Amino acid sequence: MTCWDGERDHAAVVHGGLDDRALVAACVGGDDDAWTELERRHGRAVQLVVLHVLDERRAEATGPDLTELPTVTARVWERVRRNGGGALRVWAGGQLAAYLAVLARREAERHVEDETPAAALVAHLPTPVFLTRDPALGERIAEKLEATLARLGPRASTFVRLRQRGLSLADVAATLGQPQPAVQEDLARVAERLAEVQGGETALAWRVQLDAATPMERVRVAVRTEDDGAFRRGRTVAEAAWRRMRERALRERVGWEPGPLQDAHSVAAFVDGSMRGSERAHAEGHLTTCVRSVDAVATLVLDLHGIRALRGREGLPDVSALAAACLATTRFRLAATLAKAADMTRPEAAPLFRLASAGRALQVGSAPRGEDSRVVSTRIPSDDEAPIVALEALVRGDARAAHRAIDDHAAKQTVGLRLRLLAGASGPDLGEARAIAERVSEMTSPDPGLGVDAMMVRALPEGRALPWESLTERLRDVVRDAMRFALSRL
Repeated sequence: MTCWDGERDHAAVVHGGLDDRALVAACVGGDDDAWTELERRHGRAVQLVVLHVLDERRAEATGPDLTELPTVTARVWERVRRNGGGALRVWAGGQLAAYLAVLARREAERHVEDETPAAALVAHLPTPVFLTRDPALGERIAEKLEATLARLGPRASTFVRLRQRGLSLADVAATLGQPQPAVQEDLARVAERLAEVQGGETALAWRVQLDAATPMERVRVAVRTEDDGAFRRGRTVAEAAWRRMRERALRERVGWEPGPLQDAHSVAAFVDGSMRGSERAHAEGHLTTCVRSVDAVATLVLDLHGIRALRGREGLPDVSALAAACLATTRFRLAATLAKAADMTRPEAAPLFRLASAGRALQVGSAPRGEDSRVVSTRIPSDDEAPIVALEALVRGDARAAHRAIDDHAAKQTVGLRLRLLAGASGPDLGEARAIAERVSEMTSPDPGLGVDAMMVRALPEGRALPWESLTERLRDVVRDAMRFALSRL
């Protein structure tokens, strides 16, 4: 990992007060201190994007090889500096971090393709444990579904491609400048058409797959998946077909269609919102015709989520800050790899490692142990440690230990209340969980994550515990809050 030495500290003193536009002007003017400050200011963001590429393209089950990071990062900065900062000369404003992220991704992908054949991005949520992960199940129906998507037109295909790249419903709407309810309605119509082709009662399952289902609908699907064998079989086929379609789509090597989103600056300006008016309208139309542009936009959206998560981590070493950013964006495999490389003598190292390990277990999607769990809590955790202890217990299927870990004092914090709610709803105290959910629903503006937790608990049939699928979905979101809480207590 990069360490900022005295030379960089000096550069920060000389140029630290400049905004990005003035700093870029100094760089292309040949000021070496400005270049040093540019790398200091945006170095972690570049490192994070490089790590994203290595994780997506190279990683085995254990994660990417971190020894490649310095080489690829140096290659990115060499690319930016080339020809007197030629890459910076064409930058015309907007968020410099977004522009550098596009350059970093393209250079990192070139490096990977120089070394090994390109592989497809396979990062996605785990298959729910009550479904069978068998690609062969979806093979027969996948081609029919792909043909149906092609007939639905370019707008629907663009929405689906963005989902295949991992964008949420909110991301798709924000990226395309569309109202979220309108996008949700469009995706719901796509789900209906796919369900018609597959047959059976699978429309709601496809809505979940396309992120067009409400929190209450997702709970209904999870409950029915556990209880209804016929529905479970239909959903298993839908899940397998979606994975097969996604893998085929992302492995296909496609070229650029002539249009406005081929250069790095245009992609960055489109995503950061600095592209406006007729230029933006033209770019939005181009997205419906150029798959390569859709991919470039989607990956930048996800990279920027990580870069934003780096904010406020200036006091941490690089490896810890990068691990925290990956935890905040549910890149748990990468977070676990980084956490292993952290200096374990530092106070943030152990919490990050434990949270990364818990997140990785959620990503794998292992089955719950429930009442068969033999894990017994031997001590009462401190207030600072309680959220992590509760999260770990829920991940391993020990809801009772999680419920014990969050006392009334710990539940005064949002993350503690979320874990108390989820633990109780998993079996130990369904009545308390429903009471908490009702109180949250009466709040004027509850924490967004807590609000969704409450909606899902309220959607449960009376006397029914939260399905494992719904619990793991919410725990993936809780990891971010638990990390913020842990770091705030250092």
